[in-house]
Amino acid sequence: LHLSLRRQRQMCIRDREYCLQLGQYRRVVCRGLCSFGIEKTAQVNYFNYVTRPLLRRMFAKGLLGRPPRAPADVPRFRVLVLGIYLTDRVNQASQLVVDFAKSQQHDVDQKWVALGATPPTSDPGLKAVTVRHCRQLIPKFKLLNEMLAGLEVDDYDYIIFTDDDVALCPDFVDAYLAWVASCGFSISQPARTRFSYRDHKFCLRTWGVKARETLFVEIGPVFVFDRAAARHLLPFDERSPMGWGIDFVWPKKTRELNMTMGIIDAVTVDHSYREQGKTYSSSDNRIIMDEFLRDVEHLKPEEARVSIRIYR
Repeated sequence: LHLSLRRQRQMCIRDREYCLQLGQYRRVVCRGLCSFGIEKTAQVNYFNYVTRPLLRRMFAKGLLGRPPRAPADVPRFRVLVLGIYLTDRVNQASQLVVDFAKSQQHDVDQKWVALGATPPTSDPGLKAVTVRHCRQLIPKFKLLNEMLAGLEVDDYDYIIFTDDDVALCPDFVDAYLAWVASCGFSISQPARTRFSYRDHKFCLRTWGVKARETLFVEIGPVFVFDRAAARHLLPFDERSPMGWGIDFVWPKKTRELNMTMGIIDAVTVDHSYREQGKTYSSSDNRIIMDEFLRDVEHLKPEEARVSIRIYR
């Protein structure tokens, strides 16, 4: 337990978000866990079951700070949010619908698809924007293509693609689009908080940086296309129906189209509700990704995960 806490204190030095977790609350909880003789369990699970949920709540309420103002004002945009939520799993879709709708500066349309055998939620807000219920599990990007098929993407300045297991910082839409427009990114994503689950450390928030122009934007849990990217890069390539590997193809495509892509560190999302790989087979999707990438031009991971320009 002592070793676990020591590691967490080292993480606090690297990221201010963790500093808020230090103090009496941690010591009281640790003493309680140890008093029940579960030191080993505490050592393994303390971060996942105590620190991470507490930081997530603090983040969503704005107690870890609000996004800094972008360097320039932006016009009023028309925004489309496309989301998929799993009815058989605990999800945050109802709260996300509320958070996306809070934009004061932009016109936001939302369309969600419920996926799973369990009937969709009775929450009136989420129910109002749920356009379809699929009882059979359909790969994410195949389903997104079906959602896009009946839409005119040129009608929207930005399209936000989102999963159902993230938490947004306060004023997410307005703050995020201000930074994206200021940086001119056609494909972008908010950085993940340092306490999120992640596949690519490169996508975690970099302290002291507002944004990074990069050659890599991950395919989830939240990513954004502007009108130009939507016009040229949609529909998604269904040879990788779960999207794996598509983010290594985008750098090649954006270069050809003279578009830029990047990560917004000033406006983050939390991805700690559901551990990655819990709802699909990672090994199967990796095989599909390898086969897909053999047939298309792409960058290797070490070539893609680089920052071209830093905004401070």
